[in-house]
Amino acid sequence: MFKRFLALVWLRCQIVLSNKSILLQVLVPFAFTYFYKYLMETQGEVNNQQTLVLLRMCLPFSLALAVGNPITVILSEEKEKHNLQTLMLSGVRGYEYILSTLFLPFFLTFVIMGITPLILGATIVHAFSYITIILLTSFSIILFYLLIGLIAKNQVAAQVISLPSMILVAFLPMLSGLDKTVAKITDYSFMGLFTKFFIKWEEFSWSKTLIPNLTLLVWIVLLLTLITITIRKKKIS
Repeated sequence: MFKRFLALVWLRCQIVLSNKSILLQVLVPFAFTYFYKYLMETQGEVNNQQTLVLLRMCLPFSLALAVGNPITVILSEEKEKHNLQTLMLSGVRGYEYILSTLFLPFFLTFVIMGITPLILGATIVHAFSYITIILLTSFSIILFYLLIGLIAKNQVAAQVISLPSMILVAFLPMLSGLDKTVAKITDYSFMGLFTKFFIKWEEFSWSKTLIPNLTLLVWIVLLLTLITITIRKKKIS
């Protein structure tokens, strides 16, 4: 099992490195983070509040583009080229296939949540809460894009679905402060806890964010259930 898993992870890495479109999606968020910081610095000295706004804007964009979107591209490409059937016939189990798909996005999540604050010069007040919330939010984003990749019939369909999804994930936390309706939608999305954390940056408390906590867990369970059903229907087992 472990050898097959490592082989699949190696295959995922080769796909990312050989596919310039996916590689660009992984690298672009870091360039945009530098660019946003540069634009802010041209307006004068950047204070902590402005840095927090940049961090709140750059993190979801990076997670959506570099972590989530490549999953749909890879899965849809493998289905379109019938690589998935070949892997199944060669003895690869469904859970090995899914775990290998999740490995690289999780690795990129750790890189993004570590490097982005360093680029912006942000000081993390609640380190444990920051790491936990980013990981849980990223996990829900990964599951969301994994579901899209599993249900999309081809690469074109995957890209059509993933583009508006990326816009929603990237901009919901920012737009929630502009309209009460959007704020309510954000609260009941898997980006709700992430948004609350940055709004209550210095005064954040897990006990005061019960609804976003439960909502995020419900989303994770729901997405896992839908993925399991989809896998069984497609007989990836």
